[in-house]
Amino acid sequence: MSHSSTSTAADSPMWYQIREYCDSDYSAVREVYSTGFREHVGAIYVHILRQHWVQAVLLGLYLLFILFSASFLASLLYLGGVLLAGRLAVQYFFEQGLQLGLREDLQDIQASYMQPGQVSCFWVAESKGSVVGTVALLPCVEEPGAWELKRISVRKEFRGKGLAKALCWTALRFAASHKVRRVVLFTSLVQSVAHKLYHKMGFHKEEEFVWPSLPARLVNFLVFKYACKVMCDED
Repeated sequence: MSHSSTSTAADSPMWYQIREYCDSDYSAVREVYSTGFREHVGAIYVHILRQHWVQAVLLGLYLLFILFSASFLASLLYLGGVLLAGRLAVQYFFEQGLQLGLREDLQDIQASYMQPGQVSCFWVAESKGSVVGTVALLPCVEEPGAWELKRISVRKEFRGKGLAKALCWTALRFAASHKVRRVVLFTSLVQSVAHKLYHKMGFHKEEEFVWPSLPARLVNFLVFKYACKVMCDED
């Protein structure tokens, strides 16, 4: 099956073009994904600091520092060192998650999304010759019979202009044209702006769960599953 392009002059603003992925986009796609992924480190760190047990540990350490140093200033400096170490630890674990994504479907994008006979595709948004956004669709591993919307990412300087919405609609139109009835996506608790977009596009939250890893369980890192019913031509 060949993947037809969904971008036309009539329905796409002049400043960008949405088209199917090609091999020359490989490095840019991985860079867009990596940059967007790393943006969430700060929000995750704030989420961790809001956990009651983390606050209790920090307070206990501060009191211990005062006890042993007999100096409020030194204790604050020691606590600052602990907070910095915590931030670096979060950054480290985030980097491991990033590398996992790069080793999965983004390791070989053609093989993952662009195979003949496979109802899947990967799109890029291009502006002035540069890749500024991505989106993808493929059968959902976690839910047989559904398709998953993946790799939704837009460079920071191009957000707020409707590009993420246009990318998602491209994927949903592709799904409808191939008689896909159900599309799901997975997102984290810190991506609140994205949640609003999904709601506007007809997705609703079906489930939330803690990401299945020890660090995620310790800080109650929630993942949300959204789903929507795709309206095909005959519906």
